[in-house]
Amino acid sequence: MNFTKKLPGAFYNKKKGKAMNIKVTFHNMPHSESIEAFARDKLTKITMLFKEDESPFTIEMFLNANKQHEHHGCELHIKTPHFDLVAHDEDPDMYIVITKTIDKMVGLAKKEKEKTREKYSRVENEKRKFYK
Repeated sequence: MNFTKKLPGAFYNKKKGKAMNIKVTFHNMPHSESIEAFARDKLTKITMLFKEDESPFTIEMFLNANKQHEHHGCELHIKTPHFDLVAHDEDPDMYIVITKTIDKMVGLAKKEKEKTREKYSRVENEKRKFYK
């Protein structure tokens, strides 16, 4: 993999020198190294989607443990210069919540990247042919 960890939560692409800031926050629960390692491992799916982009982006994951009922929550934010995406999910098992949320975000990110690709691609139509 072309990413090296220089600062806590920041990964740099050796080829392009861009920063991908990854932040995992725990709410209403103690910090767990195993959950954070699992989340960062799963977040590689998202970082691989953005590996060819030249602009920096931020990933923030908020893990919430609810004390009143057994549904734990996960909220994931991706901020890039082109778009901001949010995905969230709830489940009794924290690991399943993380997996479901990241899978939702991968789908959203693929859809948004396709939209921006279509937006900036030049479509050959009759008007453009006329002005050539």
